[in-house]
Amino acid sequence: MSKLTNRDTSISTDDASETQMVTIGGTDSTAADGGENSSDGTDTAQNEEAEADSDGTAEVMDTEAVSAEPVPDPSDADNTWAMFLVNSMNPISEEYCDSIETAFVYSSWRDYYMDSRVSEYLKQMISDASNDGINLIIVSAYRTIDYQQRNFDNSVEDRMTNQGMTYEEAYADTLKEVQLPGYSEHNAGLAADIMSDECVDMDDDSFKNTEAYAWLQEHAADYGFILRYPEGKEDVTGIIYEPWHYRFVGVYYAKLLTDRGITMEEYFEEMNWVDENGVAVYHIPDAE
Repeated sequence: MSKLTNRDTSISTDDASETQMVTIGGTDSTAADGGENSSDGTDTAQNEEAEADSDGTAEVMDTEAVSAEPVPDPSDADNTWAMFLVNSMNPISEEYCDSIETAFVYSSWRDYYMDSRVSEYLKQMISDASNDGINLIIVSAYRTIDYQQRNFDNSVEDRMTNQGMTYEEAYADTLKEVQLPGYSEHNAGLAADIMSDECVDMDDDSFKNTEAYAWLQEHAADYGFILRYPEGKEDVTGIIYEPWHYRFVGVYYAKLLTDRGITMEEYFEEMNWVDENGVAVYHIPDAE
């Protein structure tokens, strides 16, 4: 099976240890009754101890400052431009959306497109899967902002009409599966919903029981794709388990995340690429 990139890469990261700030308390060197030094020797010892503690505190502060800095990409990481978060805390800017150049990747009842820098990776993956007897089918790829809005509105309307939900209930429930315009990875041109001739039903997670899913679990990372919303990580991603949703992040990071079984949110936090609220401070997409 041919692959665009087939090098095994790994990275080890150490969790930055938390350090506690040392507070130096000053000691009044004058006696309460006479205003004289209580002890020259004691003052000298206290001053030396304070200086030593002060040096130690400076080291602690320096350690904390360094540990809070974003960890840079390794030199052998490919397609680092694609390693950015798109979620409820990190929408894509309108400028970035307008700058995306797309390329054809698949055709069924309509043509599907993705970011032109990603298209060859996906097409190669589909071709190699076919050589292995797996017929992958693309059911969604790049979406414009307008398309995303229609998709969201239709989902809300469906819940109100067919499930008897109020608008507020339908809106909240839709957000578990469909993102608002600008908050979807499909708007970035980096995500594809991939299924197969074995299963194209997105009403449940039955696709995980197919040979195509097993093939993707084993090989998707070789082409730079990760299963973006894995089972058991719903509280981390904010999205239900979607065995069909694959996101391009480059071969290096795809293999790393897949091997470790962690999400982008977890890795970004580990690498200090987000602030305390989950907003990205590093790997922010730039419109070219």
